[in-house]
Amino acid sequence: MSTLISKIELDTKILVHLDSGDVLTLPYSYTKRIEQSSVLQLSNYHLVGGGRGVHFDDIDEDISLEGIIDYKLKHELVLSHCA
Repeated sequence: MSTLISKIELDTKILVHLDSGDVLTLPYSYTKRIEQSSVLQLSNYHLVGGGRGVHFDDIDEDISLEGIIDYKLKHELVLSHCA
């Protein structure tokens, strides 16, 4: 995978900025630990694997770009079949 995460933003959803210029959105319910955390806790993060993932230091949670893409594909396919 040549595209990497460049940063995240915490808004009404988690905005995952990619170095390609694309932005993926994730709900805070993406993982139970993230859902139960404050924005302040989530803002203490660093990129891992050169941008292949994110580690949230305060809650000891890791998410990967591969996992995010898999989640998006599964959920967008489910939504498109419901429409």
